[in-house]
Amino acid sequence: MGPEHHMLLLAAHLASFLPGWLQEPSWLRPLTHAIRVFIFDHQSGGLFVVIFLEELGVPLPAPGDAAIAYAGYLTTTGAIPYPLAYVAVVCGSVLGSACNLTITRKYGRPFIRRYGRYIGLTEEKLNRAEGAFKRWGPWTIIIGRHIPGMRIVISALSGILNVPYRVFIPCVLLSATIWAAIFLELGRRLGPRVRDLLGIFPAYLLPWFGLGLAVLLIGYLAYEHGFLPKAGRGAVEPR
Repeated sequence: MGPEHHMLLLAAHLASFLPGWLQEPSWLRPLTHAIRVFIFDHQSGGLFVVIFLEELGVPLPAPGDAAIAYAGYLTTTGAIPYPLAYVAVVCGSVLGSACNLTITRKYGRPFIRRYGRYIGLTEEKLNRAEGAFKRWGPWTIIIGRHIPGMRIVISALSGILNVPYRVFIPCVLLSATIWAAIFLELGRRLGPRVRDLLGIFPAYLLPWFGLGLAVLLIGYLAYEHGFLPKAGRGAVEPR
């Protein structure tokens, strides 16, 4: 057993002893249970949908890591064949992140170009960041996607910085094959205890709270500095 397994086993063992503010909110538990039932009932197809939606950017009550680990446990009971679970994770990850990239490529850069100046994000800074990302981007995508909560952020950032599909897709594919193997195996080793991991405070949602605050801040600053076009603000109201 490697150190990752011991850490996850310890987390699963201690999950039920955490103070209330670190545990999963009670209102999330039915949704988390629904995720488990969905994967159990729909097997590899359900796992694919969960991973695809998470990679697309849909906030889910259960992180993809825990969903994959739970599917890994189900492979030991015969509920899900291991090869199909592996393919479901990789395909869901690649297709979901590719859709995320497409959306942010179309809408993310124009949004930042229009409102980013209110928080200091100028076109010049974006161009410099794009140049740096072209150099270090592949390693950022491959390694960074293994940091909890960063997969969606990296896909969105790749879209904003115009990372080519020919670079993005192979990097995600390589990262996803490693990710799927790690968490499926951890789930197989943990067994039924893997469900306890879902009782830990959903820290994977914190990046979404941060993103929401950033959008609100940009909107507020844009409003304070003249959100409306000059023509609209200077027009005389009809009598």
